[in-house]
Order: sequence, then C-alpha cells, then structure tokens
Amino acid sequence: MEEENSTIVPAGHGGELHVAREIGPSFDHGEQLDPAGIGLHDILFILVRHKWKILFLAVTGLLFAIAFYLLAPPLYESEAKLLVRYVVEHSVVDGVDSQAKAATPENMTLINSEVEILTSSDLIREVAESVGFAKLGLGSSADMASAVELIQHGLEISIVKESNIICVTFRSGDRNLPRPIIQELVKRYFDKHLEVHRSTGAFDFVAKETAQLKKELAETEAELKVLRESAGIISLTESKANLAAELGKTQEELDTADADLAAQQARVRDLEKSLALPQTNGSETAAQPVSNDILEKYKALIARLTQLQKAETDLLLKFTADSPMVKVKSAQIAELEKRRTALENAYPGLLNTAAATTVAGQTPQTNIAAERAVLAGIESKAEALKNRMKALQARAKTISEVAPRITELERKAEVEETNYKHSEASLEKARIDETLDPSRMPNISVVQTPSPAVRAKRNLGKAVVGIAGSGFAVGIAIALLIELILDKTIKRSLELEKQLRIPVLLSIPYLNPARSSLRLRDANARSEVELNGNARGLLLADENGALLKPFCEAIRDRLGIFFQENNMSYKPKLVAVTGLVQNAGTSTLAEGLAGALSEISEGQVLLVNKPVSPKGFYNMVAEFKRSDLDYVVFDLPSLAETSSALPLAAFMDTVLLVVEAEKSNRNAVKRAYAQLAARTKVSVVFNKSRSYGFKWLEAEF
Repeated sequence: MEEENSTIVPAGHGGELHVAREIGPSFDHGEQLDPAGIGLHDILFILVRHKWKILFLAVTGLLFAIAFYLLAPPLYESEAKLLVRYVVEHSVVDGVDSQAKAATPENMTLINSEVEILTSSDLIREVAESVGFAKLGLGSSADMASAVELIQHGLEISIVKESNIICVTFRSGDRNLPRPIIQELVKRYFDKHLEVHRSTGAFDFVAKETAQLKKELAETEAELKVLRESAGIISLTESKANLAAELGKTQEELDTADADLAAQQARVRDLEKSLALPQTNGSETAAQPVSNDILEKYKALIARLTQLQKAETDLLLKFTADSPMVKVKSAQIAELEKRRTALENAYPGLLNTAAATTVAGQTPQTNIAAERAVLAGIESKAEALKNRMKALQARAKTISEVAPRITELERKAEVEETNYKHSEASLEKARIDETLDPSRMPNISVVQTPSPAVRAKRNLGKAVVGIAGSGFAVGIAIALLIELILDKTIKRSLELEKQLRIPVLLSIPYLNPARSSLRLRDANARSEVELNGNARGLLLADENGALLKPFCEAIRDRLGIFFQENNMSYKPKLVAVTGLVQNAGTSTLAEGLAGALSEISEGQVLLVNKPVSPKGFYNMVAEFKRSDLDYVVFDLPSLAETSSALPLAAFMDTVLLVVEAEKSNRNAVKRAYAQLAARTKVSVVFNKSRSYGFKWLEAEF
C-alpha cells in the first residue's frame, strides 16, 4: 500500500504546489512488521559470509589435533582388580549390630561407595605420603596438594560391567611410578574400608563406656539391697502378693474367732444362768420329770461335746480355723450343742441334775470351768489374731512407703544391666576389630595384584575431536562477534527493511572492476553536461557504464511512475543523488540516471555534478525556467555536518540516498534517512551488495 505525504516544492517550479508520493514500497504505520532480531536465516548468512575465516580456523584446529595425536608422549599403566563380595556395616560406638549386605550388580550403591573410598582425597594423601615427593617427580618445594592432584589425574577407578569387581588403574609418563602407586593404594584401601565400615580405633572408648556402666549398675544394686533389707523384703512383687494373702487370711481367721468368741460367751452365760436358778415351789408348775434314759442320753451328749471341744482346741494349735478338719470338728460341736440346748429346753431339770451328778469322772463345777477355759482360749486366739493383723498392716504400710523407690531402682538397674550387657558385647566386637588384619578380610579379595607397568593404549579420539572442533567453534564465535558486536555496517538490503524499517528502491550488486572494468566514481571536473535527443545514451555508451545501465533504467522507470502518480507534470523535475560515505557510487549513478532519463525525455536533461551553494542554486533555478529542461539531476556531495546536501534536499522533488553495502553504519543510515525524509521524499538505493553464496541467504531483490 502506498502512503501519500504532502511536500511543498520550492519556487523554480513555477510557484505551484505539488503533492508528491513516495517511490517504491512503503510501510504503513498500522502494519505489523517483523521484529528486528537475529534468526536462523541471519546466522546462516553470517556463517556463509565468513566461511573462509571459519574454514581457516577449522583447518588450523585439525592440524593442531593431528600434531597432538602424533607428538603426545606415551603413558604407562598398572592395573589391579578387587572383588567386593559384601560389605559389613558395623559400629561399636553406637551399638548397631553388624549388617552384611551383598555387593551385587543390582546393588550398585555399595560398589559405588567403595569406589568413592578408593578415590577419596584422604586415601590418596596417605598414598602420596608413603610414595614420597621425589618418586612422584615433584621438587622439594612441592606441597601435598600438588601430589594429590598428580595422583588423582592419573588414577582411574571403574566397575567391570555386570559384576562386583572394581578395576583400579593408574597411568603416568614415568614407567616406574604406576605399580608402586597401585600397590600402596590397594594396601591402604583395606585400612580405610575398615575405618569407614567397622569403626576401628574405638576400643578405648567402648572400654571406658563399659566400665562406667558397670560402676553405675553396682551403685544402683547396692542402694536397692539396702532398701530391701530395711523393708525386710526380697522381691517387692512377691512380698506384696504374700502380704495381701496373709492379710486376707488373718482377717478371715479374726472374723471366725470373733464369731466363736461371741458363741462361747453366750454359752457360758447360759450355763451360769442355769446354775444360778432357784428351786421351784409348790405354787409353780412342777418340772417335767427326767427319766434315766434322758439323763443318760444327756450325759453321753455332754461327754461327747467335751471330747470334741478338746479335740478342736488341739487342732487349732496346729491348724487354722479354715482347715477342713477344724471345720468338721466345729460342725460336730455345733450340732451337739444344738441337741444339748434342745434337751435342756425340753427338760429344764437336766441342769440341776447335771450340777449334782458327775459326768465321765468330772463334777458339774468342772464342766462350767471347762466352758470358761474354752472361752478364755477363744479370747486369747482373737487377741492374737488382732495383734497379728496390726503387725501385717504395719508391714504393709512400710512396704507401701518404700515401694516407689524400690520400683524406680529396679527399673534403673534393669536398664543399666541391659546397657552394660550390650556394651560388653560391643567391647568384645571392638576387641576383634582391633586385632583384625585388614588384608585378611573375607568380604574383599584381590583378584589381580598390581601388574607391571606397560604402555597404555590411549584413546585420543575425544581429545583430537575436541581440538579439531575447537578451531571450527572459534571460527564461528569470531564470525558472530564481528557481525553482532564489532561490525555495525549494513550487508544486505533485508537489514534496511527488517531492522531499520527503511524501504529500499533498488539493490545493485557489487560489480568487480577487475572483471567488468566498471569504475564507480564521484563528481569529476565537469560542472554541467547537457544531453539532448541526439546524444541520448552517450554517457553510458562506454564500456564502464554498460553493466550499470539496466539498474539506472530501472531507477528511471520507477521515478517516472512516481512523477506520474503524483501528477508532477511541471518542468524541470529536480532529482538529487547523495550518499553517506565517499566512493559510494553516487556520481556514477547520477550520470547513469541522467543518461537513462535522456533516452525517454523529449527535452533536455541536465546533470549538475559540481558542488552548488544555496545562492548559486537560486540563480540556476531562474535559468531553469527559461530553458527547455525536462529533468535536472544533481550529484550532491556526501551527507555531513557541513555538507550542502541536506539544505538543498528540501528543494528537490525526490532524493536518492545511496547506501553502500558493508561501509554504511546502521545508525548513520537511520539518522540520514530521518533527516532527509523530514524535508522531501527519499528513496534508498542499496549499492555494491556482495554475493557470498546462495541467493536465498542474501534475500536481495
């Protein structure tokens, strides 16, 4: 889409106001343009443009790689192989039991742990100290860090595929160094393995800990013994159980004795009451007479009762009231007393008769005495049971007072005894570990002892490829550095449109003077050249302008369309050609354009290739009005701070700004275009566009 802008054409054009339209493609302000940036297309162009630099550096890198491959010094290596069957994790310090884990290809964690031990800096430092700096080829002023670095650089630890074998290799340029290094490394690896997995050197610590635990246990047991002796118990649990049973039993016996005592007291009272009854008089009802059979029966009952009571008393001296034999006797006595009471209630006269008659060789007075004796025995028994109950309660109170402390001491003693036993077991294991020979560990074996040093088969492929590729990479980096940072000039017309958003009227390729004999020059000594109809094409008829003629004609045709679309029919029409730098080809293009315009013009075409001041320009305009000129082409000097090109541009119908490829700075082009566009219509001609290969990469018209 073309954009219309109003431009006031200065006097010299008949004082008329003309509307000019921009030549060639333009950008609408509302159009979305591609953001200025570096894409794959631009990077490919950069690489093609600097292909010789990149190729040179790539070849240089390849030559260095070949030299490295041929001149690299030989290396000698020694190799040993270790078989790790399993790993024993054991700590005598923290009391963890030994744990043996099989080192299988599936359990690569254990194998990798052993590899880390072999490559640890501590182990390598021990090896360096044992071998010595002199044998390592280091001077007397070398430090341990240099020795460790030297060994680490030549050491290689690898795991044989699908096995639990570790391969240890050391390479060095000194033929006498690899085998001693591997020998010391394998030897000290066994010690390091024990130090890591079995906590060697902890025997003294565990011994002190065991002695301390033993002392604490002895103190606790002594205090517990004193407390138990003071309480008169051996086992708190058994004592509590026995005491509870004894209390229950005594209470039961006391209850039985109290019951027996109450019964005996009632019996004695009844006897005493019976013996103290007065004789009945005639007014009272005579007692029922007692027959001899009843009397004999009563006597036999009394005798049997007395015998049973005596037997019961004897049994109570040996057994408790809960004893089955005592209970049987008590039941028999109760039964006889019941029968006796029934007879006495039925025959009250039996009491008087019994008082006067002897029973089994005893008098009635003796019977009451026996009953009282039984009563006294029962009272004594009850009193003894009460005293016993009080003693048991006092003992229970004593045990309850000391029970919490005894329980606490028993728990403490139990914990201390457990810790002591565990510590003793750990001490025994520590003693075994202390005396264990590292070289005789059953879980690790030397499959291959350190071999004599042989010349190593070096894999220089990676190093050679890296050196060769570095040259290519440096070439690419230099190309990108030049294009993106150092060189800010414009190389392609695409950069004008994409990055600076400046439309390009025409792109002219670079024509090598050595091949085409075309010489692009600036203004020469001539001031004016008039070409009439008879001399059309004269300027471009020579050999130097033949190759440039098609481009000048293309510019002429586009100018003709521009003038026609803007209704610029007045005469003469003023066209200026200027550039940013010297030798940009402005004079050659001005001459070629004048020649191309003369071929289609009915009148004359004037080429002004001499510097013109603003005052001289006004004088020339007055002569233009009186002449028969169709076009006036001005070859203006390059744009600069003191140049007259910028002031004169305001009087031109259009200005052709020549941008030379790889010479014109981006910022300078942007600034010059903005300054000219503020005064008149500007069209950019991209000149001397170089070709570096594929046309699609250059994206030129």
